[in-house]
Amino acid sequence: MFKIISEATIIGFIVLLLGRIIMSLTLKKKDKKYLMKINIAFFLTGFILHFIIEYLGINCWYCDKKCASRICNFTG
Repeated sequence: MFKIISEATIIGFIVLLLGRIIMSLTLKKKDKKYLMKINIAFFLTGFILHFIIEYLGINCWYCDKKCASRICNFTG
């Protein structure tokens, strides 16, 4: 459980960072109260999305499919 929470935290910070970069490139006027709420929303989006992806097994499905294709390319 600690591994999933730490991964989700890292994904949350990555989404936060990307969101802030995109916002700084597109927005000219900055409101501090508005930005704080958006930053929290960015972090929670990444955090919760990671849990959903883990719960649905999308991560394992993608990794298994990718690894299987690489093994077939290597052996064939």
